[in-house]
Amino acid sequence: MSTATSISDILNKFDCIRIKHPRLEEAHMWFDILRETKRTRPRSPKKFISIFAPTHSGKSMSVRTYIDTKVVDDVIKAGLFDESLDRETIAREQKIVLHVTLTAKATTKSFVHDVLVALGDPYPHGTEAAMKRRAYDLMRKFGTELLIIDEVQHLSGDRQRKRSAGTSDSTAVTDTMKIMLIVGLVPIVFIGIPEARHHLFGDPQLAERCLKELDFAPLDLLKPKERTIFLEYCGRLGLKLRQHGIFPDETDLLSGDIPACLHIVSRGKIGSVSGVVLAACIIAFEQGARCVQREHLVQAADEWARGAGLIDHNPFVNPRSIKVIKNERPDDSPTPV
Repeated sequence: MSTATSISDILNKFDCIRIKHPRLEEAHMWFDILRETKRTRPRSPKKFISIFAPTHSGKSMSVRTYIDTKVVDDVIKAGLFDESLDRETIAREQKIVLHVTLTAKATTKSFVHDVLVALGDPYPHGTEAAMKRRAYDLMRKFGTELLIIDEVQHLSGDRQRKRSAGTSDSTAVTDTMKIMLIVGLVPIVFIGIPEARHHLFGDPQLAERCLKELDFAPLDLLKPKERTIFLEYCGRLGLKLRQHGIFPDETDLLSGDIPACLHIVSRGKIGSVSGVVLAACIIAFEQGARCVQREHLVQAADEWARGAGLIDHNPFVNPRSIKVIKNERPDDSPTPV
């Protein structure tokens, strides 16, 4: 495999990296469970699961990975797409699992518009009632099994908040989503930052329909299971840089203080680990290196993380907050995705 020839090539290759980890696999298991409830009892009331965690915790990537792998395989097996078709195109065109990112300051109409766009409606406009009917009809027509609603915090723009006896925090948008569950249209996955959790759980009627809250919180190195997830992610990410043709030599992200420093820079968020490593990839490429080395991570922590205000010091050069990770190196063998 030829290695990256430009920064844009690095960005494209890096974007194709997929790394399995226990939290991602648990999320995929629950996505499967929700889809199965739709297939076996299509008209019965449905449940939802939620993932609330800080930005760059791997929430949306869990969805992208699920669609790119499991869903694409499923729709090809069902004969909905020819296997010779590009998998990226299939992932984008399939309607079995809809990944909808809410428009900022979401209203009921903008939410339904977002759903219609995901369904490929050529004219996602009209009156709110007409748009809802088309969305319902199209989901039934395409056999949609799961609706994933991302950026739940964008519901904060809905001014039509309803409170009943001081106990309900429902809005016109969440009421629409609740009705989708009640009539058995489709099970839902809600994704957002922790501050948005009240949009679902402030409404008792909606909260009671929660099947599972998935944990994607920042990883704590003092907890053995979470430390293992973090170390394995770092190890596999280093391997992927060579496997995806970004660099000719293997990158070691597990030596010395590198994992501890990456944990501080990322604040335990695996998406942020990828962010600082990507910045280091660009630096290493510009310097003609054959892999990412510690000095590239040092510079990336300064330019990418500290420069953006994500950290107030560079742990690679100022170890005041580093805790030594005493643990055997995890199995670095690549996991197929």
